[in-house]
Amino acid sequence: MSGTRFWIVGALCAGLLVSGMSPIRADDLPPGPNQELVARECQACHDANYFASTNRDRESWNSVIDEMIDYGARFSPQDRAKILDYLATALGPK
Repeated sequence: MSGTRFWIVGALCAGLLVSGMSPIRADDLPPGPNQELVARECQACHDANYFASTNRDRESWNSVIDEMIDYGARFSPQDRAKILDYLATALGPK
């Protein structure tokens, strides 16, 4: 990621936090394995409302995670797999 892009993402996330967005708590998300991991890793830029309005399939969540990595999110490959499993299961199509 270029230095400029890094600073833009950082500024956007900081702006969201300053604007009154409250961090995600695990109990703001549907129950499921790795719920706490998702809350911890995603709270820097997202609040619970972001997740409440989604209904994506596994492929779509995978693309979202790739996009977040492009924006600067960093997780181990193991955590990435756990996050994808949680999102596709707990927040996937019903």
